[in-house]
Amino acid sequence: MSATPAPVATEKTTIESLTRERGDAVARLDPAEQAMLDKQVRATQIEMLYANLGTAFGGQMLGTLLVALTVYAEFPLWAVALWAFASIANQVSRLLLLRLYNRAAPSADEAPRWGTYWLIGAVLSGVLWSSTLWLFFSPDAPQQQIVLMSLLVSICGVAVAITSMHLPSYYAFLFATLLPVIARYVWAGGRYDLLIAFIVTVLMVALWRVGRNFNALIDRALRSRYANEVLSRRMEVQNVELSRARDRADQASRAKSQFFAAASHDLRQPLHAMGLFAAALSAKAREPEVANLVTSISSSVEALEGLFNELLDISKIDSGKVKPEITDVSVTALFDRLRMDFEPEAFDRGLAFRMRARSAWVRSDPVLLERILRNLISNAMRYTKSGGVLVSTRVRRGILRFEVWDTGMGIAADDQARIFEEFVQLANAERDRRKGLGLGLSIVQRLAALLKHPVGLASRPGRGTVFRIDVPTGRAPVVRATATRTERSHADLGGRCILVIDDEASIVDGMAALLGSWGAQTMIAGKGEEAMAQIAARTAPPDLIIADYQLRDGEIGPEVVAAVRKHFGFDIPAILVTGSATPERLEEARDLGHHLLLKPVMPAKLRTLIQFKLQEGSTTAG
Repeated sequence: MSATPAPVATEKTTIESLTRERGDAVARLDPAEQAMLDKQVRATQIEMLYANLGTAFGGQMLGTLLVALTVYAEFPLWAVALWAFASIANQVSRLLLLRLYNRAAPSADEAPRWGTYWLIGAVLSGVLWSSTLWLFFSPDAPQQQIVLMSLLVSICGVAVAITSMHLPSYYAFLFATLLPVIARYVWAGGRYDLLIAFIVTVLMVALWRVGRNFNALIDRALRSRYANEVLSRRMEVQNVELSRARDRADQASRAKSQFFAAASHDLRQPLHAMGLFAAALSAKAREPEVANLVTSISSSVEALEGLFNELLDISKIDSGKVKPEITDVSVTALFDRLRMDFEPEAFDRGLAFRMRARSAWVRSDPVLLERILRNLISNAMRYTKSGGVLVSTRVRRGILRFEVWDTGMGIAADDQARIFEEFVQLANAERDRRKGLGLGLSIVQRLAALLKHPVGLASRPGRGTVFRIDVPTGRAPVVRATATRTERSHADLGGRCILVIDDEASIVDGMAALLGSWGAQTMIAGKGEEAMAQIAARTAPPDLIIADYQLRDGEIGPEVVAAVRKHFGFDIPAILVTGSATPERLEEARDLGHHLLLKPVMPAKLRTLIQFKLQEGSTTAG
């Protein structure tokens, strides 16, 4: 097996190098320019803060109404009315503040004062929201407490996008909202009250880290932007060649896209750990209100991860940073990779999943074409409750047509053009984030236009839908095919032994807690040597291996899996977890018979794949 570069180390090195490049651009400014740059960055952050006030106002008013409707029947009407009046008055005062801000049009020197005004309002808002669990706390009404806690969690999650560009205001609101909630449940002192306090503490720390990272990305982007503007003006004054200035601007733009792509790895790690811990807590929670709260946290993590990925993709495409690399693509190999990912999901949903591939080659970008098909298949499965999904191909005059069929609810003729717009979900009027964010088909349309692959659809309401994409045929002599197994089992994990190999302490702890809550026996190792020591005293092999792709000191997961398999003399089922699913890595996993999961791994998808691999392993052993 050839050595593979360490992806995690490479991503960290890329982030550090890009940060140094941005630092070099800023370092070229003189002290006066540096001071002006700091003022401009602060003023822009505060301007972004006020620009979001309209969205924040609508959400706060809706939340106030929901709280009043939830508690008015259990508590004195005058107390509910007084709290609602204080909340509405606070929000109206912030609208007046926005009007004064727009009228004043403050300069960069005056902006910090307006940031202080916002911070004071953020503290007042946080105190008013947290006061609901002190004023309207009723141990005998758990449904009411679930509604209040869900509102607080949702408001704090939205605050990441609305206020974290101004870190003092974000911290003030987050801690003013959640610290009193933690204190209230600690004060109650019951077993489950303390468990809720712990869960909210974990959530608060996670939101603090996500907000801090998001703020750092915005701060770096703004500093790079203003530094480049200052340098461009200086070069114009000095009559520097226009071509050199254009090259630097292009380089800065490329660096920005690369920076966000590399930084996504650091943001995925805490999301991955949060998902594992939330799922483990869910298995231990016995009270319905606690279980519902943990479920809300898990749903928020999934929605945040999905929104982050899809918005990043759309941003890259729209900015012109995605450049197709057209080559000959094997349809068989492409379908093999899709089958490995979607067979377990279809198995979990109780759907039939079939793929009919011709032994053909097409001319396209392999990564972008695969992303298009993945989005179409995911969309088909999401809206198909019974029946199944079929992915097929047909040749038409030098064109290979990919078709994704489903037996879902179908799409009315008047709505067929709208579904390619951002955030449009025809069957999700309640905006359930478990059904996605309405960006998948928008990404399909953008990528298809970039590749010049026409996309079409046909649908009959109540009968199903078929999406089609036409790709020019290619020429290549080699076709590789893989066999798939269709047997499924929903066997429990009780009594199963799973070997987990990962060098991240938080991931290991979360994985051990999660697998243990599912009844599995776990063996933990941080590297190959520890894994071999774990199995040395065993006569029976583990039922499954879950390994991180990149370990310390240049060691990779597939090498450790191969060593464990050699020790026991047969192919133990294995799952690889990675933060970067490159085409080469997908090909390597397919050749080794592994399934590949991209961080952050959602617990439901992990359990489904574990059951699928265990069934696959038992069939092979039999």
